[in-house]
Amino acid sequence: MFLQNIPNNFDVFSILPYDCQRNVTNLCLASQRDCEFDDATLNNHTANRMTSSVSPFSSRLLLPLLHSPQWAALRTKWAEPIRGFKTANTAASVFTIRASSTGRKMPRVLITGGTDGIGREAALKLAAEKHEITISGRDPKKAKDVIEQCQAKFNNTPRFIQTDLSLASEVVKFANEVAGEQYDVCILNAGIMNPKPGRTSEDREATMMTNLVSSYMIAHKIMNTRNDESRPLHFVFSTSIFVKFHNSTPLGLRFFNPQKVSDWQKSLVPSDVSGPGKYAISKIGLATLSSSISLANLPNVTATSVHPGTVYTNIMSNLPARQQFYIKLARPFTTSLSDAGANLVRAAKNPLPAGKFYLADKPTKLPSFVYSDLSIAAFEGVFEQFKIRN
Repeated sequence: MFLQNIPNNFDVFSILPYDCQRNVTNLCLASQRDCEFDDATLNNHTANRMTSSVSPFSSRLLLPLLHSPQWAALRTKWAEPIRGFKTANTAASVFTIRASSTGRKMPRVLITGGTDGIGREAALKLAAEKHEITISGRDPKKAKDVIEQCQAKFNNTPRFIQTDLSLASEVVKFANEVAGEQYDVCILNAGIMNPKPGRTSEDREATMMTNLVSSYMIAHKIMNTRNDESRPLHFVFSTSIFVKFHNSTPLGLRFFNPQKVSDWQKSLVPSDVSGPGKYAISKIGLATLSSSISLANLPNVTATSVHPGTVYTNIMSNLPARQQFYIKLARPFTTSLSDAGANLVRAAKNPLPAGKFYLADKPTKLPSFVYSDLSIAAFEGVFEQFKIRN
């Protein structure tokens, strides 16, 4: 069991999912004398649970609790009944420090779209925590900037793979390369909005190919080539606020209904214009993809989708001038790039059960249309064709 190999000073509490953290806190409060914690310590740690420094919740103190009958009962009550998420231990083990003959090894993290925007912020935050990182992107100059910052600030050198995920031929090459590299966490974050032209050189729909199809291809290639099913694997998919509000009016499902095979098929048809509508569909698809993986109940595989926040990044540079003007007016009410990066990291550290996603930093129920049996069947029926067979 992974708990047996954790160093004494490792902060076990920080890797537990947030809901579980609250329950553990309450359990510790109930048995305060045994756990050697006081109210101030508990409340302070819960309020600052994302800190990377070692907390009073070290394995030396918390491991006896995790092996106790009280924890076994709590784990069963909290985790076992949740569909697609069987134990707290499986989820928590994604970000544990692994003991090896060569010393302690931090989890390996893959970040697509890690050279710019929110992905870049997440890469910097994970580099600060000494994780072994691989970033992908199209621009070597942007990658060089990220790598130099990580080296100068954190003495950490991320690896860079140059690729254009709008091209299926490059996605296949990229997926085949990373599939054999034993990543613990895959943050599939690459995305574009309103690209010009809207049709790729391979005659594919540019937004859908970059945002959704490439993520589907990469995720399934990695899952299908796992050679150690005991090793936890966690996927993070960067989705959008559109997922929450798509069906808030009848027009939403009239525009696109994920339960219909024909709607998924139409979304993939290339045209010269690939506007915000295709962006919204691609982000709904990422939430459905995440749900599909979660509900498959593969050994030690979890998946979580996250809306990191509404942020003005370079992805919006192709929007019409009027839309950009309105977005800039709303900037005081948007999420900072740093906070959005932190939200992406939170989703990497704290998997959620099927049926939930992160709305910024808050675990939130997904609309049922995203992960219903009909939606997943329609989605998989259309996207099965994109699995990499060799």
